[in-house]
Amino acid sequence: MSIEFELDFAKFAKLMDKASEAVQDGAVNGVGDALEYWQLKATNIAPIGRYKGRRGGNLRARIDHTTPKVGPDGITGSVVANAFNNGFNYALYLHDVAAKSGGTAREPGTVLDFLEQAKNDGEARMHRLIEDAIEAELQRKGMT
Repeated sequence: MSIEFELDFAKFAKLMDKASEAVQDGAVNGVGDALEYWQLKATNIAPIGRYKGRRGGNLRARIDHTTPKVGPDGITGSVVANAFNNGFNYALYLHDVAAKSGGTAREPGTVLDFLEQAKNDGEARMHRLIEDAIEAELQRKGMT
C-alpha cells in the first residue's frame, strides 16, 4: 500500500509573490508616511524667520519631502529645505554651515540642524509608521 503526498508549489509561489507585492506596497506607503512625519517635525523646529505677517518665513515654507522611490536596494526618500534669497540658499547655510560652526538658533525650541535633528528624534516613530503601513497592506490583501 502506498499513500502519496503532493505539494503544489505553483500555489505557494503565487502566494509568495502576492505577499512580496503587499510588503513592497505597504513599505512605499509607510515611507511616504514617515517622510511626511519627518517634514512636519523639521518644520516645527526650523529657525523662525522675521517676516512681517509670515511666522516662520521662507525657510519653514520651503521644507518639503520627495516621493518614495523603489530601487534595487530598497525604498528611498528625503526631506529637503531650499530657501533661496537673491541666489543664496539660506536653508543650506543654516543647516550645514552655521550649525557646524557652533551657531545657535535665536528662538527657543528651534535648531539650526533641523533636518538632521528631526530625523534622529523621530527615527523610531518613522520605523513604526513603515511597519504599520506594511501590516495594514498585508491585512488589506488578506495575508494575515
